[in-house]
Amino acid sequence: MKLIDGMPRLIQAGMGAHISCARLANITSRLGALGVVSGVGLRHIVGEQVRAGDADAIDLASRFPIKRYVEDLLSYAPGGSRHRQPIPIDHPDPQRAAFPRRLSTICAYVEVMRARKGHRGKVGINVMWKCALTVLPTIYGAALAGADALLCGAGVPMELPDILRRVQTSKDMEYRPLTGTGTNVRLEIAQDDAARVFSEVPLPRAIPILSNFAFPKRMLDVWEREQEGQRPFAFVLENHAAGGHNAPPRDRAGFTERDNIDRYFDKVVALGVPVYVAGAFATGGTREDLLHWIGRGAYGIQVGSRFALCADSGLSPALRDAVIVANREGGARIATDLGVSPTGYPFKTVAVPGSLTDPAVYGARKRICNRGYLLQSLFATLPDGTIVERYVCPAMPEEQYVRLGGDAADTVNRVCLCNALLSTAGIGGDGEMPMVTLGEAGSSVTSLLTARQVMEDILTPEAVAAAERDLAP
Repeated sequence: MKLIDGMPRLIQAGMGAHISCARLANITSRLGALGVVSGVGLRHIVGEQVRAGDADAIDLASRFPIKRYVEDLLSYAPGGSRHRQPIPIDHPDPQRAAFPRRLSTICAYVEVMRARKGHRGKVGINVMWKCALTVLPTIYGAALAGADALLCGAGVPMELPDILRRVQTSKDMEYRPLTGTGTNVRLEIAQDDAARVFSEVPLPRAIPILSNFAFPKRMLDVWEREQEGQRPFAFVLENHAAGGHNAPPRDRAGFTERDNIDRYFDKVVALGVPVYVAGAFATGGTREDLLHWIGRGAYGIQVGSRFALCADSGLSPALRDAVIVANREGGARIATDLGVSPTGYPFKTVAVPGSLTDPAVYGARKRICNRGYLLQSLFATLPDGTIVERYVCPAMPEEQYVRLGGDAADTVNRVCLCNALLSTAGIGGDGEMPMVTLGEAGSSVTSLLTARQVMEDILTPEAVAAAERDLAP
């Protein structure tokens, strides 16, 4: 079966915050995969790189095609006017919101550009739909950087064609709310005049990540009716054994056979959209798994955990090594937690000593909310009848959450994934301990490999070498 638009059959998944970093995506894309960077937390990740004087980040930021965005980000560089100021979080007031949105936009641009350097391979970005307030700027920045694909998970990206159309034509956008999030989002880009850029840069391909038949079918119906008949380039069908966030189980108590990909795979393939399979690997994400799923009618596979535990990911080496050692001794404990994530979605956790899976570590922590990537809209009526929009997160301090109008019951056992996932990548988590997430296939990784070795195991050394030659600049 011939490649469609040159899109690889292997996707290196976009994981965590900085686990799928630009370095990893650069390596995998130059060797013949769709290398994917994580879009989570980039305002703080790239912002802190610039603050630290990272010459590559500063150089790439300076190439952004709209001057005021460049000035915003480089104000955090050594000698800049904001060098010692904290990176701002999103805010419901439109005036205060514009600056962090611009930072999110240019930081997504820098990360994608970093992944694209030095080769002609395909690069994508994973856009976590539940990080609703950064969805629009992340897509905008990644598109300006020439990303080949947008992989959108942890939600149903119904508005994606409309977002891309507005990005391409430099039109402001607003969604009240963004589907499946309950959060109102907006982005003002008309004055940027970025349409000139997209006359030379093609838009990314849309690849929604879904976990049943109902949503792909509904998406095609809605896009046909409301989005001028547009169709996704592909679907990633993610089985519930995959890492990170999972779609809620059918019976709400836990995953059963009803949730297994075998129950819906053939029906989704019959819709006529190419399908990548994730989280359903009998041998942990190997060539055998690739050939199995292609033989069943898939276009390819998306592999995450093996890349997360390779030497080139952004995962803290100490945590990576601890998981690999545990696997050698019988297998790391990977469990689905139905309550830890502020999103309300199930979340895979790995039992690692000293991490937030330890009840004592969790109990000793100080709750904090200073990154804001999972903030949600909450509307309150003031005594004078005025309705105001506030941003809340169930992982914030309980008193703060209740004061803003939330229910204290929502805060029980929640983890600040913003800080925990940054900490997992060895990036300042403001005192929050890490929380490792892997798919069930992660328990099969018993030795440390490079990203190239993982690629060679899946695609063969000969195919990887050929891709490296063909994709050289």
